[in-house]
Amino acid sequence: MVSAAGALAGRVADEIEQQHQVLARWLGSACDREVLDTLRAAHTADFSMVTTDGRAISLDTLLAGLAEAGNARPGLRIDVRDIEVLVTTDELIVARFVEVHSEGDRSASRRVSAALRPDDRARNGLRWRHVHETAMESQP
Repeated sequence: MVSAAGALAGRVADEIEQQHQVLARWLGSACDREVLDTLRAAHTADFSMVTTDGRAISLDTLLAGLAEAGNARPGLRIDVRDIEVLVTTDELIVARFVEVHSEGDRSASRRVSAALRPDDRARNGLRWRHVHETAMESQP
């Protein structure tokens, strides 16, 4: 029998992995704009993000950049690993993970902290509230 904490951790992992699959599809292939709509729907209206270069951006800024970036990185793969749920409350779940962006023989990694808000109407019952990305040194 899976505990409530185990079930939540599974939903968090599913959401993180699915969101990055959708993102890689948008950035790495020619696809319908519905994919961008799927990305938009996964976030709260007050979403914010700190990028790898330290800029704090809003959901509108993120989506405007993504709208221009469809298929900008053909063949992009985004792998997610080391997912940890750090904090859980009724209003927020904080998780940490590593994402690896790969194109051909090149890759770049980042460690990500994410705050997810429970929402029964959202995919996996979670919406993205905040993301903070930190670039990592290349790994062998």
